[in-house]
Amino acid sequence: MGDESETTVVPVIAGDWPAPRAMRLRLRVDDRELLVEERRSSLTMGRADDNDLVVKGHLISRLHARIEISRNTFVLIDQSMNGTFVQTADGEELFARHDSLKLKGQGLIGL
Repeated sequence: MGDESETTVVPVIAGDWPAPRAMRLRLRVDDRELLVEERRSSLTMGRADDNDLVVKGHLISRLHARIEISRNTFVLIDQSMNGTFVQTADGEELFARHDSLKLKGQGLIGL
């Protein structure tokens, strides 16, 4: 070794790589549409007026749940006393209470 230094050259790989797809979750409620995406990476739901989606009801917590992007996936995080239901497009029913669920595809969310 001595006083010599070593230089490493890394070749550049050229080609047409597909651009990464933008992550986007579309939440439809009545005539409203809310998006969770890179620019708005989280959304809150609950009965308090400061939530992104306000849902009134005696079983709904002030901050019931939130949806956020985590490690390139959408996650529903339940923060309620009564829990949150998710039904996927293929009919699978999921439930979270003080827990999180990965969201994918289409489905329904019930607070």
